[in-house]
Amino acid sequence: MELRALRGLAVIVVESGERLGEVSDALIDPQERRVAALRVRRGGRFRGNLSDVSFSELQSIGPDAVMLPQREVLRPASDGERTTLRIDEFVGLRVVTERGEAQGTVDDAEFDPVSGALTTVVIAPPGIGGLLGRRRTVPIAQVRTIGRDAVVLHEIGSGEREDERQPGTEHPSVSADAD
Repeated sequence: MELRALRGLAVIVVESGERLGEVSDALIDPQERRVAALRVRRGGRFRGNLSDVSFSELQSIGPDAVMLPQREVLRPASDGERTTLRIDEFVGLRVVTERGEAQGTVDDAEFDPVSGALTTVVIAPPGIGGLLGRRRTVPIAQVRTIGRDAVVLHEIGSGEREDERQPGTEHPSVSADAD
C-alpha cells in the first residue's frame, strides 16, 4: 500500500462499528523504516481534533478503511521527540547516492499493511523526467539512510538495474540482468 493512499481513509472501531474520523497523516520512523503511527482527524477536516494510534495497535488496514479494535487505542496527538517524519516531510526529500549523485526526490513509499514496514521508495527523477511523471521504485534494502534532509541510497552493483515506470503502472523492482 502507498503511504499517500492512507490519507482520507475512514477510521472505524470494530467493537462498535463507530466511525471515529479519517486518517490525516502517517508518522514514519526513519530508523526502523516503518510506519510508527497514524494520525486521525476527528470531527471535521478543518476543525477536528487530532489523535494518534500506534501502528501496532491497529486491527487492520484495508483499501477503504483503517480498523481499530476499540476506541481506547487512540491517544492525543503529540510531536513527541520528533523522531518521526510526517508524510509531507518524507515526500519531497532529496535522494542521493553514497557518492553524492542526485537521483531525484521521494515521491511516495510503499509499506506492508500488516507490519508497517516500508518496502519500497518511489523516486521522481530530477529534471524533465520527474515533471513528466516518470517514477522509479527502489527496494528499501537499497536505502542506506533516511534522514530529515535526504535519503541516501547504496550504490547499485554491476549487473543490477533500476527500472522506470510510467504513471498508472505497477512498481517494478530491481532485478538482475542476465549476461
